[in-house]
Amino acid sequence: MIAAMVKFVRVAFCTWVIAFGPNTQAADTARLNVRIVDASGELTAARAWVEVQGKRFFQPLQPSTAVAYARDQSFSCDGEFGIEVPAGTLHVHIEKGKEYFPIDDVLVLESNHTTDHTVQLVRWIDLTESGWYSADLHVHFGQQDPKILRQLALADDVNLVPAFSYWLRGREESWRDNWPDASYLTPDIVDTKHVITRNNIEIERIQANAIPGGSVGATFLFNLKKPILVSEFGEYFPTDAALGKLAQSMSPQVVLDSDKPAWSETVVGAALGALDTIQICHNHYHRNATLNGGWGMIGPIAAGESNSAEGDGLFHRTNGLYYRLLNCGFHLGVSGGSAIGVMPVPTGFNRVYAQIDGPLTADKMWTAIRSGRSFATTGPVLMLSANGCLPGESISVRSANGQSISIDIDVQSIDLLEGLQLINNGNVISSLNLQTEKPNPIIHRNMHFDLAPNRSGWLAARVIYRAPDGMLRQAHTSPIYISVDDQPTAFADDAAYMLRWIAILEEIAKTQPARFPSAALQDRVLAVYDAARRVYQKVLSDSRQYWDD
Repeated sequence: MIAAMVKFVRVAFCTWVIAFGPNTQAADTARLNVRIVDASGELTAARAWVEVQGKRFFQPLQPSTAVAYARDQSFSCDGEFGIEVPAGTLHVHIEKGKEYFPIDDVLVLESNHTTDHTVQLVRWIDLTESGWYSADLHVHFGQQDPKILRQLALADDVNLVPAFSYWLRGREESWRDNWPDASYLTPDIVDTKHVITRNNIEIERIQANAIPGGSVGATFLFNLKKPILVSEFGEYFPTDAALGKLAQSMSPQVVLDSDKPAWSETVVGAALGALDTIQICHNHYHRNATLNGGWGMIGPIAAGESNSAEGDGLFHRTNGLYYRLLNCGFHLGVSGGSAIGVMPVPTGFNRVYAQIDGPLTADKMWTAIRSGRSFATTGPVLMLSANGCLPGESISVRSANGQSISIDIDVQSIDLLEGLQLINNGNVISSLNLQTEKPNPIIHRNMHFDLAPNRSGWLAARVIYRAPDGMLRQAHTSPIYISVDDQPTAFADDAAYMLRWIAILEEIAKTQPARFPSAALQDRVLAVYDAARRVYQKVLSDSRQYWDD
């Protein structure tokens, strides 16, 4: 999330509905009525806009249930809409998440006439058939109105929509200790393949002009039994890790997600077991552009690092920090989120898919997401297996036996791709060039690789491609973890990097006592940083003891 954009949120939540009557049509305008149907001819919810001479129209005249989202200049609807637009040639765009072909129809409308048009959406893949369900782990839109959330789930085809009920920034007079009512604790079943929840909180403490490492960052808390409540809080205390541990004690099934790996206290939460997942398909990836990082994010700490979108700096920083955390032995799944309500993207533009057994439930999804049985994506579908194991699982091998691991990767996409890559301990060890592949109607490729690991670590797959702004995007699996001779995963360079990171946080906290209302609170934060530092010192020691780093 971006604190500087908060003032616009109320606007983003508005629904624009204009009454339509038989005599309201202006000269040189036309009426367009659209029905959106599925393969069986039944109405189906979708997202839409109409474009005329480069201008988007996204405020339908009817029905009143259609919900406009101004930031994305689009609207969701239950399957039909009427809209008034300038007469002439126009483009009608209809989409329904990631698993349907988007449609762009060109029509010519006569002035003062009504045109009826039917659009049939076609699936190119149905991941629920193999137990894979999607979730958007960053939703700030419609949390006070379940009807809107239900429509978003269906129109953008997001199987789990967990909206944030509270958005805490450390500047409140008090933190609420309960949900508005009991319904917030119960998942809202939309249908057999879609569910919404509202027992979720974002704690975002970000300052737009903060120095590197100067903002705490943003952590998401999902599936809470009750809101977390502390008697003393502010923009710099308690640490996100302390709040995460508190949430775990109050709600054992909570899922703790980091908005981005570069937030300053991600390093602390990962070390202390106060994070389950990290968003690598995050809210800075928009339809046509990539938003720079900053706002107090850590670093750069090593040569060549950047939080800038230019030169794919943010992409490589996001992945690189995630890989470094994995190289310290932490089990952290990937996740994804759009930040609809704040960012100019629809629900599920960035999302995570998790595999579950049997019918969909919110509890099953949270268990799968927490365990890393997942992949994150802004588009392509990516599958990984190794010796029959899926992401989130572990493989044990003995070096004396010369055992190898048989790895298979499968990618499907309706968009152009650049390359399919196998990542081992942060390095690309095998790749497949896909730049000459053309969707017909999809791209479907797979890759096999045999790996003989020489130390404990992990492997993951990613497929990269270019967004309209030329910047890199991806689909990325959670890791499969590898244990060699039952020894720990530990890399000296990555542990030393994290120790430099912790030192920056400690220096800021020690030299800026005004951040804290008392020396006791300052000491409490420093104690948490010290606990994380000792974890990385152990990783560094292990890397030398077991792997001669």
